[in-house]
Amino acid sequence: MTGRRTGNDYAARADELIETFFGPGNPVWPNRDPDSIIGRRLVPYLQVLHEGSDVPIVLPRQDPETRQWVAYVIPLDERHGAAMGELLQAFIGTSFARFHGQPARLNPEDPIDRAVLRFAGHSSVFVISSPRSAEKHMWDAVKLLQQAVRIRPRRSWHAPTPVGRLLSQFDIAMAAGDNAASASLLEQLSATGGLSATNVAYLRIKRLARLGRNAELLRLAELPDVATTRPPTPVRDAILAAIFVTALAEPLAAGELETARARLIEAGTLVPALMDGPLAELSPEALTVLALAAPVMDNTPITELLRNQPGVLAALEPLAPDLAAQYLHARPSEATNEVAGEANGEGAGTTIAAPTSWLELARAVAADSDIGEVLADERWRLWPPAAETDDEVASVLGRLDDAAADRVWALVGPFVDADRYLRPAARSAREFLTNALTHDRFTPGDLAGIVALAEIVLRSAPDSATYAQLLDDLAAEASRWAGPDRAPVVLDLVDLVARSACPDADARLRVGYRLLRPLSDHSTRLDHDQAGFAAQLSIEVGVELPWPPTDEEVASPWSDVPAQDLLLYSLDESVLDRVTTALAALVPQVNIITSHDHVGSRQLKQWVRRADVVVMATRCATHAATGFIRSNSRPMTLIREADGSGSASLLRAATAALNRGDYSRG
Repeated sequence: MTGRRTGNDYAARADELIETFFGPGNPVWPNRDPDSIIGRRLVPYLQVLHEGSDVPIVLPRQDPETRQWVAYVIPLDERHGAAMGELLQAFIGTSFARFHGQPARLNPEDPIDRAVLRFAGHSSVFVISSPRSAEKHMWDAVKLLQQAVRIRPRRSWHAPTPVGRLLSQFDIAMAAGDNAASASLLEQLSATGGLSATNVAYLRIKRLARLGRNAELLRLAELPDVATTRPPTPVRDAILAAIFVTALAEPLAAGELETARARLIEAGTLVPALMDGPLAELSPEALTVLALAAPVMDNTPITELLRNQPGVLAALEPLAPDLAAQYLHARPSEATNEVAGEANGEGAGTTIAAPTSWLELARAVAADSDIGEVLADERWRLWPPAAETDDEVASVLGRLDDAAADRVWALVGPFVDADRYLRPAARSAREFLTNALTHDRFTPGDLAGIVALAEIVLRSAPDSATYAQLLDDLAAEASRWAGPDRAPVVLDLVDLVARSACPDADARLRVGYRLLRPLSDHSTRLDHDQAGFAAQLSIEVGVELPWPPTDEEVASPWSDVPAQDLLLYSLDESVLDRVTTALAALVPQVNIITSHDHVGSRQLKQWVRRADVVVMATRCATHAATGFIRSNSRPMTLIREADGSGSASLLRAATAALNRGDYSRG
């Protein structure tokens, strides 16, 4: 089903949607009497539904317990969905609703959500909720939007973007932790038709793995087909690691090898197809799965690698001590070097040398060489830090012409992903920033990359001149993208500047003013938590701007948030401290726990099992930690990912999760 409202069965599908949507669980129209008061009010919305045009369908739902009203907005298809998010932001924004431009994550277990997804044929459905004081304004704005779309001049809803550009933005959004942007870009890549279904599946698997959604990853219908395609190493690793986390982690940690083998037989039908390929680039979790399967499958390369490579075996030991001991006590093979070399992908025929460092990769891009395989296999994860050749890489980046500068933007995602926090490659990051500002790279995914690159530069403690030049460059382009519709990324950037060492207060004042002024001018479009945080940052950077008062009437909705346990996860302790302070003032009844553990620990496990709500900054996280958090949470625990790694993004995700009107909607 494509989602297009055509075909002889459309009327029947519309009637089926009405039957289910206004059934149990939605008391809006209990008897479905068209002559009742609510029936007459629903007439305009049902007319749009029955017309089957490209005017967005809007249907109301009410929670039987809280009496909270929400509007389901169903675009014609995925391409219209991208435009609809912008239209809803323009007509409704945050003035009348708790809405930030992204589709909802509907629950297939909910009969109404399931009916909407089945009718739409796509997942780009929006769910908008409003404070009771603004409900009438929200519904008036929705009607106005429908009228505007109906009478608008015919035009193309979709301005095509090159697939390579979308892929770069996707990688950047993933690396920077902007999960809403990566989801939107994945939908665009799927809708363009420029990638095969298999390549789209690769991207979906990588994204789910990054978010720690291992169970969801293993439920993908296309997974068996993917496993037989000899997928790139990161995809292969993601599938194997998901099997480890969901089925094997607990019995292996407890030394129950027979139980683990039984579970592998049950859950590891994909493993035989994934055993063939390079081993050295796999994570310890993936190698553990292969180590458990190797004796059964009689796989010599895996067995020899583990027997003869002490470093690899040492990585497995914390995950499966008894399994590692079996390999440790086994007699090494006489063919050690030959087999181990084959297992690591060595000994292949002579080919053109691929880049083996960041400097070689930058030079390859400048020469317009093919680097697709290097990026697809993420070989850069095994390279020395970019900081070791920072000056040389920056020199190459600074000499690129416009065509090469466009090509090299594809390296930003990997560069941010490979960032070593104690050794920032600041000069290279600065050149990438210059590239972005010079070439107007201000899409949501690109902006997440800009914030991440700025963080790398500022973390290096630049001197006064470098600091001032960076902030002035950011300030000069702020008017091109800063506004209330992008409040989280604006506040993340200001927060980053406020938290970093400041060798030039005047430069900080200038960039703070240019970024915060658009938010102050349209402060009524900010949510209460955003306006309060903006006011706090305004004071910290010394910018005098007017902000709405935090009176009791505005703050009262937060008093309805029940007492509960909230776990905030990020590797950035300063972000955790700032968000904890802001939330403590906003919702003092909530017990806030913070964690910055790099991997799963006994303490983190206890906190996760205790938490009612978990919010994670996925850039400042590891795959192992996000998967650990999800696998150890209770079924009713609400887990949300922040759309960025800064304080504003984490605060935004936390307040959205704590707000009862947002509890069941992603």
